[in-house]
Amino acid sequence: MKKENKKNQPSLAEKSLRIQTSREEKIINTMANTSVILMSTMMGALTQVMTNATGVLASGMAEALGGKEEGDKVEKEVKREMPEVNEKMMATISEMRKEIYSQMKQKKREIGSLLSDPTFNAGLEIIEKHDFKMPSLTQELDDNTFAKYLQLLTNEDPEFIEMFSELTKWLNSLPQTPEKS
Repeated sequence: MKKENKKNQPSLAEKSLRIQTSREEKIINTMANTSVILMSTMMGALTQVMTNATGVLASGMAEALGGKEEGDKVEKEVKREMPEVNEKMMATISEMRKEIYSQMKQKKREIGSLLSDPTFNAGLEIIEKHDFKMPSLTQELDDNTFAKYLQLLTNEDPEFIEMFSELTKWLNSLPQTPEKS
């Protein structure tokens, strides 16, 4: 029986491969999640600016043509549409995040040797220092969890801001993939 148990257990080489694969997946997820949060922040800010500008412009034109009441009516309409705009933006971010996960998995073979660089470990170490009582940025996240991380950023949670700032610096310090000729 003892031989049978040993036979079913993974070898040291298999364990090492699993640990390496797990490390690579964590690094890839960390890079993807940090990048998507960064892009989401920019998209959110741009959407807010464009929506506000559109509202001001539309209400100003309505006021010029139909008076103060028309201007107020148009302004209220634009504000009423904001949740729909935010919902569409979150759907776009969700699709973008899924696409990035997919692309990163596809490129895993290409960047596998690059991921052996110890610089990549720093991202994992940054995340390990923080616990937000939800799945880590080293994992593939679902829409709900991702939204919670965005909410931490929006609410300017000091611990998350610190971690995100460190992750952004880390991303900028990573070695680049060699250019294909």
